[in-house]
Amino acid sequence: MSNQSFTFTSEADGFEGYHALYSVGTDVAATDGPFRARVEAHRFGPINVFERTLSGVRHWRDGARVRRDDFDHFVIQYLRSGTYYGGSIDAERRLAPGDVILFDMSRPQRSRVETASTVTVSLSRKLVEAAAPEASRYHGHILPEAVSGLLGDLMGSLARRAAATEPSTAESTARALTELLAGALGQVRPDDEASSALIADLRRRRAEAFIEARLNDPSLDVSMVARGAGLSRSALYRLFEPTGGVAYHILTRRLERLSAALRNPVEARSITTLTFDHGFASESHCSRAFRGTFGLPPGRYRAEMRHPRAGTLGQPLPGESAANLMSAWSRALA
Repeated sequence: MSNQSFTFTSEADGFEGYHALYSVGTDVAATDGPFRARVEAHRFGPINVFERTLSGVRHWRDGARVRRDDFDHFVIQYLRSGTYYGGSIDAERRLAPGDVILFDMSRPQRSRVETASTVTVSLSRKLVEAAAPEASRYHGHILPEAVSGLLGDLMGSLARRAAATEPSTAESTARALTELLAGALGQVRPDDEASSALIADLRRRRAEAFIEARLNDPSLDVSMVARGAGLSRSALYRLFEPTGGVAYHILTRRLERLSAALRNPVEARSITTLTFDHGFASESHCSRAFRGTFGLPPGRYRAEMRHPRAGTLGQPLPGESAANLMSAWSRALA
């Protein structure tokens, strides 16, 4: 099989194109920061390699998305530089440059990038579990550079050489990657940091549950969450700092719920009614926040999601052709 490749740049296609590119496998939204993206993608044999430089974007796969996509492969992500938070939903942690994070695509996950350069490699479950049978237990686990340095080095080298790599070497390269991954996982042991992270995760989940139960209340704020979760404001701030803060989390969850309602073909409430029913204090604030996150105002988003259209002159929207290719690559790993 010959190599397949493509390159995406936000300068050419913007956030709408990036959204179309990744919508086949993940929900994606812009953060408060400036958005930029460059993606170089290569496929050869059982390996998909993505070299990405991203700013101001977040991705997530919730349970509904996981069930709908039915992807069944692993993803290894290596942070070359920058600021990246990732992990299981509500358990994201910050990676340091040089760290590697493992994702099982059959389980929910979430990540946020401020500005970062990453290398991502997708591998079939069969290949990974042949070397590391319990790999799924480490979903969302960060492998620090001290135990995953050789794996990161190989991933970086593969990204640099992917375009010129012979397809005949794909199988041996995949085996080398999985063996290094198994070696890194074998060095991970519970420690005090892990125990502290578990306690912090339990506290955050308590705060998240309080927020979810009162998300439609427009008076919901940091003080209310702190009181309801039994935490000091400073402790609450520390728990949510990796994902943008408490207020940002509340806004994000409201926008995610609203976007789900707008995609629902049987939801008949007007945009105005949906705005206030989802806890927004004003329609103008909701519209600005929604457009900043999803690239479209709520009304147009509803129309696009319920009645997808082709681009001008019958051409696909930016990113859609590459998105179809990415989807085919992922399903080929099954």
